[in-house]
Amino acid sequence: MVELRLREYRKKNNMTQDEVAAHLTIARVTYSRYESGDNEMTYESLSLLADLYSVSVDSLLGRSSPAVFSKAEIEMVDKYRSLDERGQQSVIAVVEHEYACAHSSKVVKKTAR
Repeated sequence: MVELRLREYRKKNNMTQDEVAAHLTIARVTYSRYESGDNEMTYESLSLLADLYSVSVDSLLGRSSPAVFSKAEIEMVDKYRSLDERGQQSVIAVVEHEYACAHSSKVVKKTAR
């Protein structure tokens, strides 16, 4: 289970095994064995990966199933939080508009068949 989550988080963050291994200061082959389930991870590696992906160790271990957020999504939330109330309301309005457009086009496409 852990190996699947490792691969999922790595791919969601558009990272290679080499990049993750460098972050952990281990060889790529060692990290590859983590993802294949051939090697068990140390607590230190789990902790570093949790920080890298901005998730909990429990999430990496499969003990919880929160949504997996990419770095870009986390950066977007951080930027949103730095805005004043007017700026946040503008962002919400744009997101709501785009969401409505995306979902209304799906409804039209489904009913047009």
